[in-house]
Amino acid sequence: MHTSKRLAFLAVSCLVILSCSFSKAYATHIRAGDVCIELISQTSLTYRFTFTIYTDLGSEVRVGQGNPIVRFGDGTTIEGEDAILARAESISRTVINNEVGKVVMVFVHTYQAPRTYVASYTEQNRNAGIVNIPNSVDTPFHIQGVTRIEAGNTVNSSPKLSIPPIDRACVGRTYFHNPGAFDPDGDSLVFKIVLPQLAPNLNIVGYTDLNDPLITNEREDGTSPALIQIDQETGLLTWDAPQFVGEYNVAFIVEEWRFSELRNEWIQLGFITRDMQILVEDDCQNERPEIVIPNDLCMEAGTNIREIILGSDPDGHRISLEAFGSPFEITNSPATVSPDQSFIDSPQEYEFNWQTNTSHIRERPYQVQFKISDDSPDTSGPSLSEFATWNITVVAPAPTGLSGAVTNGGGIQLVWDQYQVSNLDPVIQVWRRIDSFDFSPTDCNTGIPDGAYELITEVPSSQTNTVDNNNVRAGTNYCYRLVAKFPLPLGGESYASTEFCISTPIDRALITNVSIEETDQTNGEIFIKWTSPLDIDDDVYPPPYQYSLMRFEGQSGTANGTLVTTTQDNSFVDTNLNTLNDTYNYRVELYTVANPNNLIAISEPASTVRLSALAVQDAIEVNWRANVPWNNQVSSAPYHYIYRNRTDTDATDLGNFVLIDSVDTRSTSFVYTDNGRFNNIPLKEEVEYCYFVTTQGSYGNDRIESPLQNNSQEICAVPGDEVPPINPDILVDNNPDRIDIDGNSAILITPDDCQNIANTPCNYDNFSNTVEWVANSTDNDLAGYRVYFSESGLNDSFSFLAFTEDTEYAHNGLSSLKGCYRITTVDRSGNESDFSETICFDNCPYYRLPNTFTPNADTRNDTFSAFNEPNSECPRFVKEVEFRVFNRWGGKEIYSYSTCGETEPDIFINWDGRDKNGKVLPEGTYYYHAVVTFDVLDEAKRTQEFRNWVKIIR
Repeated sequence: MHTSKRLAFLAVSCLVILSCSFSKAYATHIRAGDVCIELISQTSLTYRFTFTIYTDLGSEVRVGQGNPIVRFGDGTTIEGEDAILARAESISRTVINNEVGKVVMVFVHTYQAPRTYVASYTEQNRNAGIVNIPNSVDTPFHIQGVTRIEAGNTVNSSPKLSIPPIDRACVGRTYFHNPGAFDPDGDSLVFKIVLPQLAPNLNIVGYTDLNDPLITNEREDGTSPALIQIDQETGLLTWDAPQFVGEYNVAFIVEEWRFSELRNEWIQLGFITRDMQILVEDDCQNERPEIVIPNDLCMEAGTNIREIILGSDPDGHRISLEAFGSPFEITNSPATVSPDQSFIDSPQEYEFNWQTNTSHIRERPYQVQFKISDDSPDTSGPSLSEFATWNITVVAPAPTGLSGAVTNGGGIQLVWDQYQVSNLDPVIQVWRRIDSFDFSPTDCNTGIPDGAYELITEVPSSQTNTVDNNNVRAGTNYCYRLVAKFPLPLGGESYASTEFCISTPIDRALITNVSIEETDQTNGEIFIKWTSPLDIDDDVYPPPYQYSLMRFEGQSGTANGTLVTTTQDNSFVDTNLNTLNDTYNYRVELYTVANPNNLIAISEPASTVRLSALAVQDAIEVNWRANVPWNNQVSSAPYHYIYRNRTDTDATDLGNFVLIDSVDTRSTSFVYTDNGRFNNIPLKEEVEYCYFVTTQGSYGNDRIESPLQNNSQEICAVPGDEVPPINPDILVDNNPDRIDIDGNSAILITPDDCQNIANTPCNYDNFSNTVEWVANSTDNDLAGYRVYFSESGLNDSFSFLAFTEDTEYAHNGLSSLKGCYRITTVDRSGNESDFSETICFDNCPYYRLPNTFTPNADTRNDTFSAFNEPNSECPRFVKEVEFRVFNRWGGKEIYSYSTCGETEPDIFINWDGRDKNGKVLPEGTYYYHAVVTFDVLDEAKRTQEFRNWVKIIR
């Protein structure tokens, strides 16, 4: 920035400040302000709006004299001082210090319908002489808050700001401000600096940022450029550093976010604005006070938290500690800090005390904002402050008393104590694994460690028992834990309960080994072993026993099985198999020798271990998987072993496989990267290395041998092998329909009979798409296929869906048919072909509106709503609805409704026969125009317009 321009800017700014100081009688007054929006009714959309204005007590102009306007965002406004005085629920005026006053105006307003509203306060009297706002005296002051009201989800209030913006700044010293924001609903807050505004949707023209070289170009430590920022998580505003005396302006918003379990994403519910001035003074000889706070902590509800906060001042000035945040605002057992005197000698110990209870449980931590200020003498400059944020998470206690027994039907009956925090309506989650897991939850380790257990059910907290019939297998040691999970918006989960383990009877043969002993395309061998039925009723089924070993192709599935052998032994070697390319799974059928045709029981299937390899730069990555009834991730035998050939220096030893490493499955998935660290011998490019893996697992049952060790097939790969295979061809009928997406022609499949879809239930969410293809490669190096999916079909939106060795894939459990697929071929070195042609499936949309309704409060046909008859007449795949009502064609619009932008839209409209102001419309004929947007790929079917009449009968 040119020096002459900067000097001219500062000269004009200083002249403005001086001219204003000469005529205090005409000085204006607004220094800062913010807004809070609070839901106060559970039965209507009634909110309390609190506008807080901070004023200059040196001004003779009071709040309200600058043509104030309050807007609620639905067309309702309050304009002028008299109207505000008449409409306000309350107006209070207080003095904060000798220079700053506070005016709080409270209004109550009821909205008529869910949507997004912008409530605001505007007044002419912004302070004069603000350096970074041109002609600030004639620039209106404007603050606003946005609240998003959604149908069926109206419980929400805005964040609140607890720390007044009254601190002054010093030339050359970093300025800090924290608004002390907290959310009464426990929602997540995000802070952002924004441009100040002078009216709704109108930013101040010519506003200069506080880090602009015209304002300052140097930080406190002498480096450049200057800094203005706000911490997105804590809200700490930092200006490093003011360079000239004067009044400056900055604005920021506090966004409010909540996780939507329905959409599985975070949704912004609204935001509030703080617009504030910073008064910068000169001749600052003062040093900022210092504060030391405890580490962030998690404590069980019911704990009395007592911690020490240390405050001091380098100059020896007296200090004052203030604490803000929701722990001090709650009415049920609030927190305290002592001593609470304004200014006391430095250094000082302060005690934070909070007796927590179960009403304080929530997912997000409570933020305690500490502000320490010094009592600076006038000769040292203004008082300086330091801020610190301390996070406290209040965790729910663990469920207790978990025990159980095996039922006669083969399930497991679980019982536990009545949960002590059931008043907050949590659900009790029941988690299960095979074999015990050593885990002692403490501190912030709530819930269940990732991947350690499987969630099998959730029950209401009023329930104290459940029966686990979820694929309970014989001879298995099942271990359970309970967790209480609390509903949003507060959310949260408890510590995990003490683990309870129980073993099921061994009343059938249990497979313990499916181990590949020889890898070959035609002469492969697999060793299978199983237990005897140790707990069978031998009075009913007297020994000896006979076993039929069945083999099936693939890692799962029991179609087209092959009887391998019938034997009284407990093991068998299956030969003449293609263990190089194919996977197999086995099951054992149990008979008595005396009655070989009477099937007693069937074992759970167990598959071979399938190993894959991926060639990367100077390394080879292997990964493996198996579908078995035991657990291959157990604490008692956590390691899987990696074997490789060519471990000699010259990499010529082909037949000798050596153990090169192991993988701890407690902390790592089934993957290993060989980068040559074994014996520190790097892998050679263009040399083929071969591997196999030995897994270890257990049923967790002391009566069954452990660990269970099983080998994968051998697989080979070459570091640096980058030649991809050929892509497959999509299998479709001749001359399929096509659609252009993102400049590419794609095959389009729509259901042959949309009526079949119309006959499914209205909330049906279990559609299925099946893709078939033809391989273009006969190479023995083929490993399988990758399936990619995109809901939109855009080039950059495809993501990996599944890997399969088959030439078809069924995508099940879909809430919609819409989506596109691409297939690639993968070889054994992990090289991937180009994409196949794109194939897309599309929805069958449907929507229908009535012509008559009777809004007479008899609960029958009271609203104008889209048809929602079971099956055939319900809306299908509707994305958005825009609806407008007129008194005649081309006449005045009297009502409108739109789902655009709503996260959980009400597509049925549900108009109650009132106009946009809530006034009941008389009987008669009205006209409507509706535009419905469908969730389809075909643009020709994406929107449909409805123009018709509707008759109101009362």
